[in-house]
Parts: sequence; structure tokens; C-alpha cells
Amino acid sequence: YQLNFIDTPGHVDFTYEVSRSLAACEGALLVVDAGQGVEAQSVANCYTAIEQGLEVMPVLNKIDLPQADPERVKEEIEKIIGIDAT
Repeated sequence: YQLNFIDTPGHVDFTYEVSRSLAACEGALLVVDAGQGVEAQSVANCYTAIEQGLEVMPVLNKIDLPQADPERVKEEIEKIIGIDAT
């Protein structure tokens, strides 16, 4: 297997760059902050990836922080975005 990681910004100002980067991919890791949860731009970027036929795998980040609530964020990913987060 060959894996190439393309780190794209999540900010709304970079939507075009994210879309162009996803065009070169077969899958995507959706990195979600375990303290902040799912944000609007994460949803938009994930839907863009799904529309382009990519397999999306959610990954929780910052689970070691005191305010992290991984179970709540996992539920948010499944409820808001509609992808399996197990």
C-alpha cells in the first residue's frame, strides 16, 4: 500500500482548496477535536468528500485534554454527519 497524506485547512475560506485536494484522494480522515465536537465546516468538508465518492473515516483528536468528551463527539459524528464512528 502507498499512503499519501494531504493536510487541508478546515476553515471556510479554504473550501476551494479542500475540494481540489479531495479530487486527488480515494479516502479521507475527518479529524474532529474531542473537546469542541463537530463544527459546521467539518460537516461541509465531509459532505464534499462523500459527494466525490471518498470513503471517510472519523478520527478524534485531543482526547487527552480535560474538556474532551469522546463519547459525546462520537455520537455527534454519527447523528450530525451520518457516518459510523465506532
